[in-house]
Amino acid sequence: MKNKENILIIKHGALGDLIQADGIIRSIRYEHKNAIITLLTSKKFIDLMSRCPHIDNQIIDNRPPFLNIFSYVTLYKNFLKYNFKIIYDLQNSQRTFFYRKYLFNKIKWISTNRENHKISGLRGLEGMLKENSINTKYALKPDIKWLSIDIKNIIKKNKILANYIVLLPGSSKKNPLKRWPYFRDLSKLLISKGYEVVTILGPEELEMNHSFPGHVLKNLDWPKLSGIIKNSYFVIGNDSGPSHIASCLNKKGLALFGHSTSAVRSELERGKFEILKVSDLKDLTVDQVFKKMTTILNKKKLIDFL
Repeated sequence: MKNKENILIIKHGALGDLIQADGIIRSIRYEHKNAIITLLTSKKFIDLMSRCPHIDNQIIDNRPPFLNIFSYVTLYKNFLKYNFKIIYDLQNSQRTFFYRKYLFNKIKWISTNRENHKISGLRGLEGMLKENSINTKYALKPDIKWLSIDIKNIIKKNKILANYIVLLPGSSKKNPLKRWPYFRDLSKLLISKGYEVVTILGPEELEMNHSFPGHVLKNLDWPKLSGIIKNSYFVIGNDSGPSHIASCLNKKGLALFGHSTSAVRSELERGKFEILKVSDLKDLTVDQVFKKMTTILNKKKLIDFL
C-alpha cells in the first residue's frame, strides 16, 4: 500500500482569520483527499481546531523569539518526523518567512505573493490556490457547523426562550476602540421591544457582568458559544472572533465597526451577516443599531415572501 502524503498547513490566528480560513483548508483537503494534513497553530486554538474535519493532526507553535535557537531546533526535529511534502503558508508573516528561508527551504512551500496579499485575506489565499491549480469552489465559503455542539441543556438551565438575540460586546482588549460602548443600553431597548436577549461574555469582559439585563452567559468554550450563536435569531457584535463565528455560520447579524479597523479587510460581511461602519463607535446610537437590525430582518422577511 502506498504511503500517504504528508501536508502541513500553517495558520497561527487570530481567531477570526482562522475561522474564515475554513473554506481554504477545505479546498486543500479536497485537493489532497488521501493525504495526512497537519495544522501548525497557536496553543490556544488546538481544542477548537481538533473538531475540524479537514485536518488530521496538529502541532503547537509557541512562536519563540527569533534568537531562541534551541526552540527552532526542536521545531525542526519535530517537522522531520512528519516528512512533509508540501507546506501551505496561510499566515504569510515575518515568522513564516523565517521558517521558509532558514528551516524548511527544501520543502515545497506555497504562499501568497505580494500582489495577491494586497487584495484581502481570503481573496489573497484564493489567488494562492488558483496559482497552484487547486480547485477553489470552497475557498470563499467557510462552513463551520462542525464547531457547534447541542446546547439544549444550556438553553433549558438558563430558561432562554426561542428566537433569542445574541449580543457580543467584547473584542480584543488590546484595541478598546473596537468596542461599541452601548451594548447594555441596546439590551434594555431590545427587551422593552419584547425580544429575548442573551449576552455572551468572554474572560476579558467579565467586569461587564453586573451591567447587562436579560440572560448573561460567561466563559463558554468555543463549541458551546458556537452552538448558542447557531441557534439564535439574530447576532450583534463588534469586530471580534465570535462575530466571525456568526458570519461563518451564515447567521442573520450585524458587526459594528469604527475607524480603528477595516470592515473590508475583516471580510465579516457575507450572506445574511452585514456590517455597520461609522467613523467613531462612540457616535453610533442605540437607535441606529436597532434600525439597522430591523432593516436586515425585514429584508429577510421580504425575500422569504417573494
